[in-house]
Amino acid sequence: MMGQRMLRRPAQWRLAARAWDSIAAGIVVLLGVFVSGCRLPTLLYFTAAMLGKDMRQPPAIDLLTYRDKLKKPRYEPLRVAIVCYADVGTQIHLGPFARELDDALARELAKGFSDQKDRLLIVAPSAVHRWQERQENWAALEPSEMARELGADVVIFVELNRLSLYEGGSNRTLYRGRAEVQVTVAAAQRPASEDVYNDLVERTQLDVQYPRNHAPLAADVDISPDRFRRQFVRYLAEVLSWLFLPHDSKDELTRDPI
Repeated sequence: MMGQRMLRRPAQWRLAARAWDSIAAGIVVLLGVFVSGCRLPTLLYFTAAMLGKDMRQPPAIDLLTYRDKLKKPRYEPLRVAIVCYADVGTQIHLGPFARELDDALARELAKGFSDQKDRLLIVAPSAVHRWQERQENWAALEPSEMARELGADVVIFVELNRLSLYEGGSNRTLYRGRAEVQVTVAAAQRPASEDVYNDLVERTQLDVQYPRNHAPLAADVDISPDRFRRQFVRYLAEVLSWLFLPHDSKDELTRDPI
């Protein structure tokens, strides 16, 4: 019995040492937070994260709830199509912004739902683009009609307004991406009851600017308009993905992928 106790002690000591290491690391983090002058919300955030709490915010729009609303069979994935729209004037001045946003947002959501492939499928943007080329008046359709024509269960319709790449009053010498975005999520099926139908349509509006937490960027030879547009598209796609995916709340304040 004495031998067994002697054999167990080193393992117990190792566990105790690890616990003290974790406590010491926590103390170092907290001291760093105090020394850097962080405010109480930041302190609480780091403390909770250190203790292993999931600090991600739940999505504002839970796409998976549409499975139950539409009574999808258990082994059939919910088909979600993304359709982005910018008016002709915007397309002339900013090029294929809407299509690039289609691609970028589809990638973000496909990555975010990668562990739910059997429950949710993002329709390939190339299929959406081919449908847009065949259907000249697609922008005049209701989002639910778009979903039905695309063979999707749900459509995410992203309408871009007041889209700009330049800081106001800078005479195009400074980059600052801006967009007013209206997002409509609608199911392809129209139930007879209007109340039920309202439950299947969700709308939200966003005002997005990039960079958000930095000064505008100089429009010089190092950053062409095309390059900045693509950066803005990637940032806008990430911001939109936060509507549908859990995300870290601090990203909303600090994320500027310049």
